[in-house]
Amino acid sequence: MKKIIKAISLIAFSAAFTACGDNGGDTRETEVNVNDMAGTYAGYTLASCSYFQDMLAEDQTITVTAGTDGTVSLGYVSDTWGEFSFSGCTVTRTGSEYSVSGTGITEMGMGGSTSSYDASVSATIAADKTSAGFIFTVPSVMGGLTIEFTQGEVPSALAVAGTYSGSFALSVGGSSQGTETLNCTITYKTDSTVDIALDEFTAMGTMKFSLSAEDVAVAEAADGYSLSGEIDTVSGETKVTGSVSGTVGSDGTAEITFVFTPGAMPMSITGVFTSPAPDGGNGDSAEEGGNE
Repeated sequence: MKKIIKAISLIAFSAAFTACGDNGGDTRETEVNVNDMAGTYAGYTLASCSYFQDMLAEDQTITVTAGTDGTVSLGYVSDTWGEFSFSGCTVTRTGSEYSVSGTGITEMGMGGSTSSYDASVSATIAADKTSAGFIFTVPSVMGGLTIEFTQGEVPSALAVAGTYSGSFALSVGGSSQGTETLNCTITYKTDSTVDIALDEFTAMGTMKFSLSAEDVAVAEAADGYSLSGEIDTVSGETKVTGSVSGTVGSDGTAEITFVFTPGAMPMSITGVFTSPAPDGGNGDSAEEGGNE
């Protein structure tokens, strides 16, 4: 009788342990309903290959169509990268997230002629569609092209990242110290901060400076984005402190003011970097891909 009671107790304990284990995070595969995924997803892409990294494209859309056999079809049309099409993509579900994978083709071309290239796709989509990410891979294009799509608005810092070409006008106490042509590189750091670096320039006659600012805040502003941060760096062996502020327009223009003091210099130097809109103001930054 004692053995029977002991056996029953062990079974009950085992069942209770299993039930507790089931509540420890929803990682079980659950039933797939491809109709939950069907729809159009809006977001942005970052494209990378052997020749460049993280080329940004805004206002992108991907269409997911449910099949009758438990698979889905995907469609993505890009002004830059052509028309992607995938059918019979497999779908699995773990907890509240769907995973998609498949192969297909993309039609790319220039000058009116197009060619087909093999492509693959992998994606993760939340069951409630609040988040979605797609990765398209085209191995035979430009040493291997990868396009990453993220649902949602472009983060402010990512929107301004890039290398801008323009003029840099220096002044001390309101007196002009000349103008140089140089590049200003804005590098993505977090969704709301960037690092800014200027090419080397000459100030106060023969003094050479390299100027940079880290963790500069980026925020949305009228017709673009605002920049605000502190300069605390070393140029050569000279400590340089100051501030940086400015705007990057939605048309790709940039105007950034650097107020800095080298070492124990009694007066600060003001430098204003101005970059015109590239290609007549088409909204693309001079050289995308600041978060390398």
